[in-house]
Amino acid sequence: MQAPFAYLTIIAVWSTTPLAINWSSQTISPVAALGLRMALAVIVGLLLLAILRVRIVWTKHSVATYSYAQLGIAGAMLCVYSAAQYIPSGLISVLFALSPMISAIFAFFMLGEDNFQKHKIIAFIMALFGLILVSVDTISLSQNGLLGIALLLSGVVLYSYSGVKVQKIGFKGHPLSTTVASLLVSLPLFFIAWLVLDGDLPMFDINSRSVHAIIYLAIFGSLLGFCAYFYLVKEAGASSVAMMTLLTPALALMLGDQINNESIGVNVICGTALILSGLFLFYYKLILASPANTGQTSEDSVI
Repeated sequence: MQAPFAYLTIIAVWSTTPLAINWSSQTISPVAALGLRMALAVIVGLLLLAILRVRIVWTKHSVATYSYAQLGIAGAMLCVYSAAQYIPSGLISVLFALSPMISAIFAFFMLGEDNFQKHKIIAFIMALFGLILVSVDTISLSQNGLLGIALLLSGVVLYSYSGVKVQKIGFKGHPLSTTVASLLVSLPLFFIAWLVLDGDLPMFDINSRSVHAIIYLAIFGSLLGFCAYFYLVKEAGASSVAMMTLLTPALALMLGDQINNESIGVNVICGTALILSGLFLFYYKLILASPANTGQTSEDSVI
């Protein structure tokens, strides 16, 4: 995989994933759509592992990694898919842009990292005001907008905590095998969630938008995008990924507006600008540093 292709892949996947999540639940219940996405991703992932002759590792540290990853896979994604029923798809990408800041708070307490420099505190405050603006507009547009925002923020918190916990464990496995193993472990959880929250067998129309969206999310959102992400972190440094988190939320909002007829109010635009400005301020030292000096792992969002 070449760097330009990896850049384009991540931008395309991260920008379109929120819209695909919205479409996947249009004719299939959210929990069924999510479970089918993950099951298909596991099947394709196992085939890739067999072709590449990469084995899944089952050690104490790897199993702990797969287990804590469920907070970010099963927990966070169930929240996100539920929230997608009540809020515009573009806001999923916007609010997930908060995950590096929330991860920094968890890293301060769990890893002892010094994440409270003056410029980062200002960035937190800017993002908080941006979140308030986005929430006010969303609540006014949708009767269940507050519920959608609450569910999505819960997903972001679970995702951020999961990432820091996995980082603390420190397991250094192959990215693809770690991904497939984590998804494999999540399948029983999604099955239980389906039994409790739904229980009805989904009715498939192979030509429906929902089925196409599920296939897209399984192959591109859960596998190709993830591999491209880790490739860039390894080859170009975390700053390269940080820069893309400033671009994809705006693109996701534009796609939702142009393709899905989602209304974007002035408060959403201003709130998004504040959140992304806060994210830039939070990351500016990393972004301005040379790639050679930014090889640490990033906690950016991969929905």
